[in-house]
Amino acid sequence: MSDLIVTAAVLDESSAKLSEIKHEFDTAGNRVAEDAQVWGQHDVQSAMAEFVDNWKIHRGKISTAVGDLQKKVHDMGEGWKQTEQSIADGLSTSAE
Repeated sequence: MSDLIVTAAVLDESSAKLSEIKHEFDTAGNRVAEDAQVWGQHDVQSAMAEFVDNWKIHRGKISTAVGDLQKKVHDMGEGWKQTEQSIADGLSTSAE
């Protein structure tokens, strides 16, 4: 089993990806009209629009949860950077 390696870059990337995911949930309802042509037949278009509308509450809950997680990961990244800097500062030697 390999060790878990956490870096500020990984936390920053994770935060950015979570932000993108949240954006997708937040804007999914706006794409119904844009995506209508993809579905072709009117009955299918209507069913997809109904599905998107029915998932509005669930998307909102998921978006909130992903947003909360994104904030925590972002804050962890900032804390990690501060901790790394504190350790680096403590290990620095001054030429006296």
